[in-house]
Amino acid sequence: TRGRQVYLGGWISELDAARAYDLAALRFFGTRQVLNFDVSNYTEEIKAMQEYSPADWVCELRRRSSGFSRGVSAYRGVTSHKGKNSKGKWEARIGRVMGNKYLYLGTYPTERAAAEAYDCAALLY
Repeated sequence: TRGRQVYLGGWISELDAARAYDLAALRFFGTRQVLNFDVSNYTEEIKAMQEYSPADWVCELRRRSSGFSRGVSAYRGVTSHKGKNSKGKWEARIGRVMGNKYLYLGTYPTERAAAEAYDCAALLY
C-alpha cells in the first residue's frame, strides 16, 4: 500500500492511534519499518498478525478502534437478528451502498461470521 492511505479507525488516544499505525506498518512492511514504539512492544501481535492477510489485519485493527459503531454486537455492521425463528443468529448490513440506505448482507450463525461478511462487503464497496 505504499503511496496509498489506509483508514485504521478512530482512536480515543494518540497512543492507541500510534499503536494501530505501528501494527499496520509491521504487517505491511515488516520489522524494518520506522515505528512509533520499539518493535519489542509488539511480540504477541506480530505472531497473531501472520494468520491474517494485510487487508484482513486492517479490518481487525478497525474492529478494535473506538470509532466503530457497535450497538449490541462487538462488530460494526452486525446486530442480533430479530426474526421469528432467529434464535442466536446474527445479521450483517452495510450502509449507503449503491444509493440505498443500507445493503442487507444476510444472517449468520455466529457474530464473527456476520462481521466477516461485513468486512468483505466493506472492501468491495
